[in-house]
Amino acid sequence: MTKQLKDMTWQEAKKAFEIIKLGIIPTGSIEQHGPHLPLGTDFMIAEYLANKVSEKVDSIITPTIPIGFAAYHQDFEGTLSVPPDVLTSYYQSVADSLVLYGVTHILFINGHGGNANSLSAVCRNLRDRGVTSAFIQWWQIAGELNDKWSMIGHGDISETSMMLAISGNNVRLEKAAVPTNKWLTDKVQMTDRTTCKFGPGLINTFFRTGDISETGDFIEYGHSSKADYSKSPAEATAENGQEILDVMINYIVDFIHEFKKIHFKPAEKN
Repeated sequence: MTKQLKDMTWQEAKKAFEIIKLGIIPTGSIEQHGPHLPLGTDFMIAEYLANKVSEKVDSIITPTIPIGFAAYHQDFEGTLSVPPDVLTSYYQSVADSLVLYGVTHILFINGHGGNANSLSAVCRNLRDRGVTSAFIQWWQIAGELNDKWSMIGHGDISETSMMLAISGNNVRLEKAAVPTNKWLTDKVQMTDRTTCKFGPGLINTFFRTGDISETGDFIEYGHSSKADYSKSPAEATAENGQEILDVMINYIVDFIHEFKKIHFKPAEKN
């Protein structure tokens, strides 16, 4: 039985919570994705995955939380951002509301890496209270399921393919190209937002997207040793995107079957 919380009356919600103990919360971002993808890419992918997963498992799914922490993208117009502490509190409050009604397992389906620290904090808090929780990020999994789906950058071929499958009319494929990351010096090149390359090694730091790219899209080196960084998002297809989505949906469903078997006792106070 699947229940979209937004579609229920409170009486229907009461009956649903008496039976269903898994809550799914999709989270994402409103942020620039280069010249070819819409600002809503991250939350739209998370929402699609969450809705399709919830059709296959007994769950109560909340409306998507579409805005996350993305301040480092705000050199490009349209990006919206919530401070990490506010975002953490928001996520926690939504999760606490589900727990109040009897939910014992909470799964966040997250579409934006900038939300990860907040989600980790919420999951730690829930664990201490005996609530089983986790968050899934598709780009950490897809490349492990198939090498050709390894994420190679912000607005890359896999992300573009998925958006073609979800909302093709909002993709400007004619504007897609392989991005070029800036060099800081003749010997120091940015590899992603948190590292730069000097010789054979990586140096940890933090960049804004505008430091890396003129167009907002950029290559993120290091996600997979087997990744082909020459792939252009202009080569993306809706068929490839739907294949990624379908495999990810089945993966998440399989995980949920095991996830629901996990139970914790509240942590003892020191």
